[in-house]
Amino acid sequence: MESHVGVKDPVLSICILNWNTYELVRDCLMSIFADPQAADWEVVVVDNASADGSVEKIRREFSQAKIIVSAENLGFSGGNNLALQQVRGCYALLLNSDTLVEIGALGGLVDFMDSQAQAGVVGPMLLNTDGSLQLSCGISPSLWSEIVHKLLLHKLFPFFKLGRWDHAQTRSVGWVTGACLMVRRQVLDEVGFLDPQFFMYHEDVEWCLRFKRRGWRVYYYPFSRVVHLGGQSTRKNFSEMLVVSQRSLYYLFQKHFGRFQVYALRLLTIIEMVLRSLGWSSFFIFNRARRPECRQRLKAYQIILIRTLLDRSYWAPMELDVTKKSS
Repeated sequence: MESHVGVKDPVLSICILNWNTYELVRDCLMSIFADPQAADWEVVVVDNASADGSVEKIRREFSQAKIIVSAENLGFSGGNNLALQQVRGCYALLLNSDTLVEIGALGGLVDFMDSQAQAGVVGPMLLNTDGSLQLSCGISPSLWSEIVHKLLLHKLFPFFKLGRWDHAQTRSVGWVTGACLMVRRQVLDEVGFLDPQFFMYHEDVEWCLRFKRRGWRVYYYPFSRVVHLGGQSTRKNFSEMLVVSQRSLYYLFQKHFGRFQVYALRLLTIIEMVLRSLGWSSFFIFNRARRPECRQRLKAYQIILIRTLLDRSYWAPMELDVTKKSS
């Protein structure tokens, strides 16, 4: 067990990323500082080039928080890496701005990590605003999990997110979501930070994969609970985020699973885009209330399909990076 007695550095460093979500950040920070244990924590807010006056408001209302301002939007990985480079705590926590932490939840995660020497990562139980369970962990990614997802069979076989498990017990898992993810700071030099090539989506899954391959365990701990509103920033440009998400998945497969599986993923993605386009076209015709969402989805599916077929920089982004470095 790691002792914190006499340690000048904070027990926990909390990293919160903001992009034009001041109200959410405010509520999140209020929930953090309401916890009596917050006196032993540091809070680092990274602003990803917001244009809503977030920085000034946060500085004025939460002087105890450290603010890092980025001149450009670095995405989830790049923004959080700015914070990770400066944290001083025994543990570092990635926490979405659209979360509300229960009193005692973060302290519970710290206690769990103290008691598990092989734990590199832990995530809490996430709840929706109505108190229902939000799936936030799962098995490590593979071609088999993508076959199920791309053929739209994930509702029947929800094993990637452990959908048939009741999530009431502590469990070693393949990944936990970056919405609330605690890491052991002492092993960051060994595992590395988040991969900045992931602008958004799948960076948490890939990070957990690296932890596990280095021999560290990833845990889901349900006795700490955090409310997660979900998707508050990405809803502003939902169509673009779908396109970015698929590009991130290609990058993950190219980085960890090799050329054959990337080509298999391309074929599966083409099938998926056709199936989803047919399904959401039907929604557009028969469900007027969902037409705005349908338009965004259909636009994204068309872009993903075209870029998967014709744009090598989209489905093989690592090759583009190599070309840039050699030129």
